[in-house]
Amino acid sequence: MAGVLVMFGIASAPNAQEGASSTAALIAGLQTRIANLVPQVAYLKDRKDIFDVLKRYTRGADRHDKDLVRGVFWPEATISFGTPMSRDDYVDWEESALAGYAAHQHHITGQTFDIDGDTAHVESYVVYFLVPRDRSADTVGPATLGHALTSEKTRLGSGRYIERWERRSGEWKILVREYVEDLALLGDTVDLCTNGNCL
Repeated sequence: MAGVLVMFGIASAPNAQEGASSTAALIAGLQTRIANLVPQVAYLKDRKDIFDVLKRYTRGADRHDKDLVRGVFWPEATISFGTPMSRDDYVDWEESALAGYAAHQHHITGQTFDIDGDTAHVESYVVYFLVPRDRSADTVGPATLGHALTSEKTRLGSGRYIERWERRSGEWKILVREYVEDLALLGDTVDLCTNGNCL
């Protein structure tokens, strides 16, 4: 008990003779500290849960896993990259767009959260890389490794996902997403993966 009290910054009684009132005061102080921590821990858990969902999204997008991408949005979600789309239309559109690249990555960076009960407004910075694909090397049948098209430019950009989230039955998912592009650059494509250096 003494170790627990010290951990929470409450000095334990030097001896047992101080009586029940001293013990009650210590317990009341501990209960107050725990009560103050509860909303802070809940907020941190909500932030982590939302971030974990976003990481599932980027994993699904970069690995062409449409079910994983679909699973981060509520069925009635709307997603806009300029034109609002339904969840299923968006998943198909994104898959088709990303299939045109030899390689791509999306990275979630800085985030701000406004959480109110089962609703959250989240802004997440995203950095992405899109390497053009040489389709002449594609074959019929199972997916083949992407080959970079060095005659075209690689795209590097950054933007923000501005989203409304809802928690239903304890699960956070995106209800509305608006993408805002902040930075887009083109650079020469130099393929350093030709010797098997990349997966």
